[in-house]
Amino acid sequence: MHAMSTPHRLAVLALAVVTAAAIPACSKGGSSAGEAAPHIAASSDPAGKDIVEGAVIAAREKIGGIRLYKVTHVDDYPDPIGYEYHMIAYDPKCDTYEACAKLWQSHQAKSMYDHLVVREVNFLPRDHRVLFVEPLTEAERATYDKARDSRAAPTP
Repeated sequence: MHAMSTPHRLAVLALAVVTAAAIPACSKGGSSAGEAAPHIAASSDPAGKDIVEGAVIAAREKIGGIRLYKVTHVDDYPDPIGYEYHMIAYDPKCDTYEACAKLWQSHQAKSMYDHLVVREVNFLPRDHRVLFVEPLTEAERATYDKARDSRAAPTP
């Protein structure tokens, strides 16, 4: 076998660099409706550490179906209160977590409730999955700000 010439070596090296750069880009998820849903975990974090501002959560409802929620703020109060999640609830409900992820990616979910407050102790026992964590839009952040600013001021 004979040694490769320098131009041939450079061409092989360039091909390797281009291929290495393209492989990670192929696996990055996007948000177009035609893309496959992301991998859905078999269970949620029992401690709720994955429920953070911007988390998109699919949670099984007591009356059936799985509803989408987006966390707009997390309050951390001293015990015994603990964490409170401020969320937006979306319709329609889905039958599977994968269908919820695809619904979210398609941007077809519609706000059902603009602001809910749910205590961690009430939410964590529900069968739920964090599907995505993404930045809040100005409109999403405004739902929390409006609720926060509408609280009555304490009387002296």
